[in-house]
Amino acid sequence: MTDSPTERLPSPQPPSDDLFLGETTGVVFVFHHTHGFIHTDHFGSIFVHESGLVEGIHRLEPGQRVSARILQGVRGRYAHHVQILATSAVPAPGDAPPDPLSHPPSRKLITHIANRLRERNPNAIIQISRLYQHFGSDIIGEIVAETERIESEGGMLLPDGSRRRTPGGVFFLQARKRLSPGEWERIFSQKSWKEQRKQNKTTQGAAATIQKPSPSTPVIVTWETRGSLINEAKTGQGRATSVKVTVIGRPTSVVERGNTVILMLTYSGPLPSLPKGVPVPTVVPTTTYTVYVAAKQWRGVAEAIKNPEDVLIIEGAQTWDAEQQAIAVYTTKIATKLQQRAKRPAPPTEPTTPV
Repeated sequence: MTDSPTERLPSPQPPSDDLFLGETTGVVFVFHHTHGFIHTDHFGSIFVHESGLVEGIHRLEPGQRVSARILQGVRGRYAHHVQILATSAVPAPGDAPPDPLSHPPSRKLITHIANRLRERNPNAIIQISRLYQHFGSDIIGEIVAETERIESEGGMLLPDGSRRRTPGGVFFLQARKRLSPGEWERIFSQKSWKEQRKQNKTTQGAAATIQKPSPSTPVIVTWETRGSLINEAKTGQGRATSVKVTVIGRPTSVVERGNTVILMLTYSGPLPSLPKGVPVPTVVPTTTYTVYVAAKQWRGVAEAIKNPEDVLIIEGAQTWDAEQQAIAVYTTKIATKLQQRAKRPAPPTEPTTPV
């Protein structure tokens, strides 16, 4: 844990010497003894010094909503004439800020950090909270600011160059650089945070020999614990060269326009019998498929699917349609179950013996 970098951040220049950029509102992300950062929708992360607070305010608290004038100085943008919009308890000038390691961070603060990183995964948000408790507000503020700087400069590619890392992925990578392998394993262990703290208290002060887990002991991966493993897999994410999908179902309506036929199908389980070790959710979410079929292909099944006992078997490539929040399936092969059954060769018959 490092001290707050107060010496490296001098107070801003007088406002009369700097360029006025505009007024905005924002949320306090972190505030040290004399300075901090607020996050604004229009200007991003903005530095604020105690000299930029309105008269009567001596410090800010994380999570407070404020209004500010944004100015451009020789050292960059900063906030001036900062006022608190939401009433909340503000410590007296001589009080020290709360130690983040002695009290868990508030849900509001962690949600604010996750929003800045555009992170929605519940397990990732839990990991952000654990990192906050390990590092404290100073270093977490530095890591978030570094992440936003990298994003503003075009982001960071995955090792294979297939795509950019998500802001959350950049944040976790920057955090990992500041952790030893033991610290990383402790923070991102599959054990619950409370269970780990209890174990640490039990073994505190006792001489213990560190042993590697027996390779014969299987690690059980559940749907709830998959998040940390996925984050680890993202660091070496590969590139798929071909993606195929098979959708079996029966549409309730068919839209035909020119050379294109569009079907909508939804799936909400149940899941088939899966191999042991594959984590599955307790409740299968509903997935929507938009199926695109060439009119020439559709003519081969249009009459057969009129049979209410028949269903379509669709094979094709798939992509994610963010605008429609559905998986788009581009049909390469389509048939019905009864059509496929009719094409199967008849089983051989027993030869008749002459009487």
